[in-house]
Amino acid sequence: MKQFGKFLTLALLLGWLTLVSKSPVLSQDARLGPLIEGAKKEGKLQVYAILVVSDHLQIIQRFKEKYPFIDVNLWRSTGESIYNRVVTEARGNAHLVDVIGTSGFQMYQLVKRGLMQKYLSPEAASYEPGFTDPQGHWTSYYVNPLVMAYNTKMVSAADAPKNYEELLDPKWKGQLVMEEDEIEWFATLSRHWGEEKTNQYLRRLAGQNFHLRRGHTLMTTLVAAGEYPGAVLLYAPQTQYTKSKGAPIEWNPPNPTVVSLSLMGIAAKAPHPNAARLYLDHMLSEEIQRDYISGKFFKLSARNGVSSPVQKRLNQVKLLPVDII
Repeated sequence: MKQFGKFLTLALLLGWLTLVSKSPVLSQDARLGPLIEGAKKEGKLQVYAILVVSDHLQIIQRFKEKYPFIDVNLWRSTGESIYNRVVTEARGNAHLVDVIGTSGFQMYQLVKRGLMQKYLSPEAASYEPGFTDPQGHWTSYYVNPLVMAYNTKMVSAADAPKNYEELLDPKWKGQLVMEEDEIEWFATLSRHWGEEKTNQYLRRLAGQNFHLRRGHTLMTTLVAAGEYPGAVLLYAPQTQYTKSKGAPIEWNPPNPTVVSLSLMGIAAKAPHPNAARLYLDHMLSEEIQRDYISGKFFKLSARNGVSSPVQKRLNQVKLLPVDII
């Protein structure tokens, strides 16, 4: 009987271990336990990110409802400023930041410098290749399709440009506004079209003498205000949001549509690594992507299964995520 009892105990133990390994809920709990305990000891989290403060604070508030023992500090700036700050701090051996959310080019440079650590969040499995780094350095927490936009009081829907070729129509010469620095867009088109075709197109586009300004947010405001009849490329979510507020602005997605990536990852020497991992899981979760990124903020989520009005309008075109490598 004793031998049978030992056998039964062993069988039950093996069965339990099998259940834990196969059950997402139980294995998730097993993974979360040490993270939460570690985060409790850390008690703090520092985030550098490009997402606007008013939006990001809502996500942070939801995070603090889950983990009230973590004090979160946010510093918001441009991708270039975030990059410069992280590099400067690293050079001075002052590793202050935990979570970094920036654009593709800056993230590539940070990874190249060894300033981002590898963390394969379980949430990253819900993101398609191209929107998450297989090594775990970053995942896209929202994306920005670059689309053509116009002021509906100044341009009719029939006359508005709908593809790249129509931007070369002589009627648009000197009329539209364009971001002065579209390196990611150019590089991604070059990968898709080939260098020769892309260079030929850009030479013709340059001949249109468009007004060059810096900042897609500024250009969205200027087009909506009637300063320019339209823009060569604006961010679709931001344009859609401006339209939802009653502004006379509309957009058309060219085919293919280049998609700029806003990426998030964990600093290589994050002083609060457990809290950082909890936060990255939180940002990439279905709840935040569905209810906040896509729902409240009108942005486009890269997570599978999260739809939005912007996404529905992009279903008929090919999406090209920028190549940050």
